[in-house]
Amino acid sequence: MKHMTMFAATAAFAAFAVHADTVTPSVSGVSLSQDSATRAVTINYTLADAPAIITLDITTNGVSIGQQNVWAIDGDANKVIQPGSRSMVWHPDKSWPNQKFDASDGIQIGATVTAWSENDPPMYLAADLVSGDVKYYTCAEAVPGGVQDILYKTTTLLMRRIYARGKSFMMGSPSDEPGRWESDHREDQHEVSFSHDYYMGVYEVTQQQWAQITTNWPSFHENDTCKATRPVESNSWAQIRGASTFYPDAPLSDSFLGLLRTKTGLAFDLPGAAQWEYACKAGNGDYKWGDGTALDSGLKGTNPTDNEDPAYNALGRNAYNNATGEYKANNSKGALSTTDINADTTCGTAAVGSYRPNSWGLYDMHGNVYEPCQDAYSNNGNTSANTNPYLETPVKHSSANRIRKGGSFQRGPFRHRASYQLSWDGKATQDTGIRVALTLD
Repeated sequence: MKHMTMFAATAAFAAFAVHADTVTPSVSGVSLSQDSATRAVTINYTLADAPAIITLDITTNGVSIGQQNVWAIDGDANKVIQPGSRSMVWHPDKSWPNQKFDASDGIQIGATVTAWSENDPPMYLAADLVSGDVKYYTCAEAVPGGVQDILYKTTTLLMRRIYARGKSFMMGSPSDEPGRWESDHREDQHEVSFSHDYYMGVYEVTQQQWAQITTNWPSFHENDTCKATRPVESNSWAQIRGASTFYPDAPLSDSFLGLLRTKTGLAFDLPGAAQWEYACKAGNGDYKWGDGTALDSGLKGTNPTDNEDPAYNALGRNAYNNATGEYKANNSKGALSTTDINADTTCGTAAVGSYRPNSWGLYDMHGNVYEPCQDAYSNNGNTSANTNPYLETPVKHSSANRIRKGGSFQRGPFRHRASYQLSWDGKATQDTGIRVALTLD
């Protein structure tokens, strides 16, 4: 087997918001070689001082070829690596096909190996629900197959990091926001400051993802032709989080989240209401829904009480944008039967990712199914449960309902506003699903 020596190997450490007491990992001794037969590029390196998440970038003549072309990597990369002599193999024929490059062409091939501290990981996290393996990627372009790949809607949970630590935003909505009842104090505006970054699910958890962890298919919208990528619903709080009461510190046991934690070794949970709203608004808490910027998608919605407004209908499944127009809540025809809904995939819920994402790449934040949060529900809105984004001192009401947000396929767009919240008694219902979060230390 012949190998060709490459050039320009470099090492880096990603440092953004690392805690002061964090031991900084270091990378040294980076070298490259290419197999002339398979064209596979082997990168050797040494990691020292602390475990780290390792990522790779490839350059030609000092210019990155783009992370979308570097995803096909085997070996010690894109996951937590222990210190020592390590290696990884990049397969250009898989992720950068039809490109001729080697030293004989006069092209200088380089590699940058970056070490990320465990408490300051890359932007995307992908948890394999079959093996339990967890991998990390620096950007959407680096995610193998792209974030819309069906893999991330069936057997892998894809998460996007929300950079919130040390930041504040205005939770709630102005009293004159279109679609809001002026006397509704659930949305009273108040500033929330974050002490942690967190990951938020790119998609709502799908039926196959739920089944991958629990082996159960409980959802109402269960037609065989497309149930796998529809959001899971019809699950109780106990099935989601494992407690018959709402105490946030109750054991998760054999619930979905409990099993997910066991499978991956990570403390996945439901988001706090402030985490959910900040992610939905993509950080912008100063707008009014209905002024164009509220959509965070470049669309110009004018009135969320206008059920046929195409701008709002482009953001997510709601009662007025089913493709066939056959299912409309509260219309003269009434709801379709269970048989009709399951026979027609354009009725009821939609496959996740069917509509526009917000500018942070999160799908179905408006519509499809309601998403429960950890916070206790209050008609007053501006309570400690709502202003504490991480429930570090949660209000422990065993009989209190939880907050759910995001709207559903059964409701019109005004209920899909980022600040809108609804009570949930924890009982299984076909309009309520789940989106997973992970708070970083």
